Amino acid sequence: MHYDIEADWHLLNTCNYRCAYCFLDTGMLREKLRSYASPEAWESAFNATGKTWLLHLTGGEPSIYPDFVELCRRLTRRHAISFNSNLTSASIVEFAETVDPSRVNFINAGLHLAEREERSGNRRFLQHAELLRKSEFPIVVSAVATPPMLERFSDAVSLLNGTGLFPIPKLLRGTFAGRKYPEAYSELERARFRAYAAEARQAYESLLAGRSEALTINLFDDDQLLEGKPRFTGRSCEAGRRFVRLDPDGEVFRCSHKTRLGNLLAGTFTPTLQARPCDTFYCYYFCQKYASDGSQTTKPPPSSSTRSEVLPLAALSPN
Repeated sequence: MHYDIEADWHLLNTCNYRCAYCFLDTGMLREKLRSYASPEAWESAFNATGKTWLLHLTGGEPSIYPDFVELCRRLTRRHAISFNSNLTSASIVEFAETVDPSRVNFINAGLHLAEREERSGNRRFLQHAELLRKSEFPIVVSAVATPPMLERFSDAVSLLNGTGLFPIPKLLRGTFAGRKYPEAYSELERARFRAYAAEARQAYESLLAGRSEALTINLFDDDQLLEGKPRFTGRSCEAGRRFVRLDPDGEVFRCSHKTRLGNLLAGTFTPTLQARPCDTFYCYYFCQKYASDGSQTTKPPPSSSTRSEVLPLAALSPN
């Protein structure tokens, strides 16, 4: 999939879930839905740059954004998208029936097991996930690996049996229950994480095999970060030229909010002309991909010989 520049598009803060590990506070998650431009205006703004974009839509919950499907339909006429979603919105069905799967880089379906059990359960998630998979969208399922989630991870595995999907453990970053992660993981939790990560790589072998580069949000390597997150400060980085952060109102930044590059909707966005040293910390996934002195490639699933070094899942069960 060819693209000139990628954007981490923070489409909205609003979300219908209140997960305890969310980066956004409750006030932001409750914000009234707002769009700063019509789907047609967004399409025109991206086209006016003369570049082909890969747009990673995140939030908040992107699928509840006003005119989400029409926005995706218009954007994918020339550009490509990926997005994170909890798959609860009815818009997912219309999306599957409307958008060309070949223009979707990947869909990261967040399985927030505890939150779903407090709300409407898992039926809609499973229906939407299976619909997307059968419609040939490249979909993966991830689960934020809190200690309680790691203890009952087998429940998530069982839930997805028969869908052709497997939950990928997603590294818990930041403070949870008063402790800082990933540093606070116990040895047993790390062992569980590594075992399930190995299973996930095997489960998605066919998805990964057809790619020349890893998914931008490359959850498959999160087990390499259990001892701590890498730092990229000072390394040459393509952020600003090949990658930008995009805010809901069209404001564009090199990454984080440190260096403004104009406004996409106003037609004032100007990318940088060359790679520059990293001077901030944004998100490991994008940092890894766009550090120009090292490229991110798809890791092959562990072979049978390397998998023998991973504790069997049964040995890690709390039962």
